[in-house]
Amino acid sequence: MVELLTLALTAHGGLERWSQLTSVEGRFAIGGAIWDYKGVPGVLADITVALDLREERVTLDPVGGPDTHTVFADGRLELRSSAGEVLEALDDPGAAMAQLAYDAPWTALHAAYFASEAWWTYLTAPFLFTHPGFRVREVEPFVEDGIAYRTLAVTFPDDVDSHTTEQFFHFDDTGLLFRHTYTVDILDGATGANYPSGWQTVDGIAVPTVRRIYGYGEDRAKIPDPVLVSLDISELHFR
Repeated sequence: MVELLTLALTAHGGLERWSQLTSVEGRFAIGGAIWDYKGVPGVLADITVALDLREERVTLDPVGGPDTHTVFADGRLELRSSAGEVLEALDDPGAAMAQLAYDAPWTALHAAYFASEAWWTYLTAPFLFTHPGFRVREVEPFVEDGIAYRTLAVTFPDDVDSHTTEQFFHFDDTGLLFRHTYTVDILDGATGANYPSGWQTVDGIAVPTVRRIYGYGEDRAKIPDPVLVSLDISELHFR
């Protein structure tokens, strides 16, 4: 295993503890400029997110109304009633959304897919990188404000929905995640500089309860305005 990944796993709670857990759930307040731009302001402003830690299965509740929620699993997104009836579905939503123009408006289901594939990566990294099919290597450090952060380049397998195939994770000296850098395929390659903060240890796992996501330029320096996506987590617990 790459030494930096070992350091990061330990800093975030360790593989032994992670292996004892199967799911996580919390309250998410999600905002930022992207939702207004895509015509779905407030669509995910107050939701419960529940996800499986071993398979990419994510539930967002509510979405599309007070009595409906979405389930993303096996590459399919479903809008379900509170009774479990499937009201609408998108097969392979990532491929369909990648064909949309950057300025095309979203539906609530589009927003739910974007959130589902994003939050699953955010809440399972760096443990996710030990799963079959992931390729991890340490590359040159990322420097911000004169500080060098050790960096993992992670190649995601085709069967995992995430922002893009290759993503970069920058860690501080203790092994905690400082920044996550990527482009977003379903947003026509838009850039993302994702900064976690508000670290808490929840059921033995170190978790950032705050994230602020910005664009970045050619030199990977963040563009501080606007905040594209904001994420605040409360009532988080693992099982």
